[in-house]
Amino acid sequence: MARFPGARSPRARTPRALTLGLDAITVEGSLIAPAMLAQVAAQPDDDATRTAYRIPKGLALRDEIARSFRIGQALFTDLTASPTPSGAKTTSFAGAFLRDVLGFTDIARPGTRTRGDRVFAVTLEALGGRVPVVVVPPSDDLDKPSPHLPGDHRRRSAASALQDWLNANDDAVWGLATNGDRLRLLRDNASLTRPAYIEADLKRIFEGEAFADFTALWLLLHAQCFGAPGNPPFDSKLEHWRETGSKEGTAARERLREGVEAALLALGTGFLADPANADLRARLRNGTLPLPDFFGQLLRLIYRLIFLLTAEDRDLLHPAGTALDPRKLYADGYSLSRLRDRAIRRSAWDRYHDAWEGLLITFAALARGEPRLGLPALDGLFAPGTIPDLEALRLSNRALLEAIYRLAWLRDDGALVPVNWRDMETEELGSVYESLLELTPRLTDDERAMTFAEGAEQKGNARKTTGSYYTPDALVQTLLDSALDPVLDRVEAEAEDPAAALLGVTVIDPACGSGHFLLAAGRRIATRLARARAEGVASAEDFRHALRDVARSCLHGVDRNPMAVELTKVALWIETVDPGKPLGFLDANIRCGDALLGVFDMAALAKGIPEAAYKPLTGDDKATAKYYATRNRDEQKGQGSLDFARGGGRLPAAAPLAQARAAL
Repeated sequence: MARFPGARSPRARTPRALTLGLDAITVEGSLIAPAMLAQVAAQPDDDATRTAYRIPKGLALRDEIARSFRIGQALFTDLTASPTPSGAKTTSFAGAFLRDVLGFTDIARPGTRTRGDRVFAVTLEALGGRVPVVVVPPSDDLDKPSPHLPGDHRRRSAASALQDWLNANDDAVWGLATNGDRLRLLRDNASLTRPAYIEADLKRIFEGEAFADFTALWLLLHAQCFGAPGNPPFDSKLEHWRETGSKEGTAARERLREGVEAALLALGTGFLADPANADLRARLRNGTLPLPDFFGQLLRLIYRLIFLLTAEDRDLLHPAGTALDPRKLYADGYSLSRLRDRAIRRSAWDRYHDAWEGLLITFAALARGEPRLGLPALDGLFAPGTIPDLEALRLSNRALLEAIYRLAWLRDDGALVPVNWRDMETEELGSVYESLLELTPRLTDDERAMTFAEGAEQKGNARKTTGSYYTPDALVQTLLDSALDPVLDRVEAEAEDPAAALLGVTVIDPACGSGHFLLAAGRRIATRLARARAEGVASAEDFRHALRDVARSCLHGVDRNPMAVELTKVALWIETVDPGKPLGFLDANIRCGDALLGVFDMAALAKGIPEAAYKPLTGDDKATAKYYATRNRDEQKGQGSLDFARGGGRLPAAAPLAQARAAL
């Protein structure tokens, strides 16, 4: 969860909307990176900032914002003096708020705009049409169909009406929708596949004297941030902040990859070094616990931590209606957010074990359910037996808190900022996955620390032997444009019940990797499904419910790498988790196996497996490859008897990769 510097932590969170450490400002989707919003809200009171916002000489930044706050508060008080403000009164309030509070000097009232035979509701316009505004009265939800909007025969919500006009109008990129109580910023996005907006709760700001929240709102939505009339529509501070945040996010992903590796090392070394874990070292030494199995359990532990960081920031662990006392008990005593905050205090990095013991209680509660903490039984990632060896070990606070610190915090120009797991996209998860494939765990000579292989031993091994390569998002989207969208268009056009028909579409990725393609496909189907189910524009809640249904009914994946299967499930779980509902629904859809035969002409099978299939590659055991090459030549005389399970020869110890290739 991104927090504005110096802001207080919220007591109550808006469901599905990221709180920025300010009770009244929420972000849905990735319109502008939260870290970038934090920078916007923390702009210094210097000559450059005062000039940029055209603050009169002699006034400080805070003075001008305070003056605007009192004006806005008076306007809002006047609007809410009536128990049921009309659409006309709300429109007057919106115009005055734009002019007197946010600095827009030209406010027009077009009412509607047309493009071809389409009619769009545009209540107000500012900056010569550069900033369209759709207004409805407070009785109308921004995401529900409004009877107060003009247009064609289709009923639209304020948010959908604005989004439609932004998508159709080349001269406007950013716009505002409001019902007097809430003010929402949206952006042109014709290929929108999930809700994306920044919203301010004006009622909470002005009735609760939330000056810090208003400061963030004013600095973000002032007229000077939308660009000047006559300039290209993409020439604005908002667009600059959006692009800068995206670039900084790319750089942060690189640091995040390093953080995940450091977290793995901290956990692995922490378990190995603890004096109480002598049995672990003995089992690794004699092979009863293979090092890859130990490393796999460490990865699952990392996945659990990532899931909890994300789910807690999205407020998705507790079902709706969970009482305050269980929520508070969880937050204060058992949440990962508590450990995340504790991790930045180096004095907490001690030799005791209470943090790990408490985390195991959390894991057990999520596995079976725990009413005293308000937690449902999630199963799936938290199912019993997922990390059996680790649960029996001790881990110092120093090791666990270092791992959490590496996962949850980044250094940015000397300042410590939280990693935004709340809005982490599949690009980030895929980047993490890509880096994990390069890791080969090793133990130090004294068996009390874990390292990763380097140099020739490591270079390229995992990718070559598993055929695992991360697919860039641009390529995934291009593929979906040409392969999936035409299918969805046809399904919706031909079906009497489009929602049911969309859930009948099947998407399979035979080498699913980190789940990037599956999740992107799921989002496209879910967007259409949510729209088909909703009367107006689909809300964030509608989209999440639709995506869960799509993941359960439509998405299937296979990968030969068990680590990829785990990460695909985690990516889908993070996106589709519904408070109170279990995670195990994906276990039948995402499976570990080899779905690629690699034969284009089935007649080729009559000739047997070619000898080239047994040529050792980097990382393969040469003795194993030679063994199967010889056996293949011997058995080609009676093709069909090759059977790894009942083979007459003895399989060398390091055989899995050559064996898997031969099985093709």
